Amino acid sequence: MNTIIIYSSKYGCTADCAEYLKSGLSDSAKLTDIDKTNSNAIALESYDTVIFGSSIYVGAISKKMRKFCKENVELLSKKRVGIFLCCGFPEQAKEYLTTNFPSTLLKSAIVIKDFGGEARIDKMKFIDKSIMKTVMKGNHEALKISHENIDAFIKELNK
Repeated sequence: MNTIIIYSSKYGCTADCAEYLKSGLSDSAKLTDIDKTNSNAIALESYDTVIFGSSIYVGAISKKMRKFCKENVELLSKKRVGIFLCCGFPEQAKEYLTTNFPSTLLKSAIVIKDFGGEARIDKMKFIDKSIMKTVMKGNHEALKISHENIDAFIKELNK
């Protein structure tokens, strides 16, 4: 089974999760950073399984990811699709999903998970750092990646 993991990672957390996810899949998955790739060059027809992963900033995934999903929703609805988010507010994950991904894609996805998040303050631009510190009220160290959720995602996908 051919699998592609298409992800968007602003400061590296989602990229790390995509790498961990890839290592747990039973087939050889390909990693593609949509923000560093010509999205027209992604041959979705070649893949049985397509996994989307994105970080959330100010309630949104990357514009390029959102556009790609919207433009390819018909083809994607015929594939095995998985979606994961890396975000610091798991209680808002459902809202983030519904505002960022086409509803048809969400309905046809075989697995959707929130992987948690990390605030990599040392890598952030000044404005992002200020927003994060304000939103998290100085408690950004409490954010953690959920390896349990990633492992559960892998298990669901490998069924």
